[in-house]
Amino acid sequence: MSLRHITTVLGAAAAAVVLSIAVPASAQAAQGILTIDATTYQDPADGCLDVGGPPAPRHFVANDTDAPVLLYTDPGCQGRPVHLVPPGDGDFTPFESVLIGLPD
Repeated sequence: MSLRHITTVLGAAAAAVVLSIAVPASAQAAQGILTIDATTYQDPADGCLDVGGPPAPRHFVANDTDAPVLLYTDPGCQGRPVHLVPPGDGDFTPFESVLIGLPD
């Protein structure tokens, strides 16, 4: 077996391991509790969650999940995010929608 063949086989095996770890993790919900004002979401699904009405009132968010949360002042997680709330952190700021997990 040549060195080139060994390198190709090892590279393919490494790629398979990375895919087997990354794909299931990206398809799962965040683990933990996300609190927005007085509402709690247990293991919230990745994606956008609309939470407020116009004109972007102040909301409290506590991110006790294992995923980052992006806050948006527009509904539907449109426009630019205004704040990132990492796991284990919280904030009190105007926002209308929340993106759980980071966009691809």
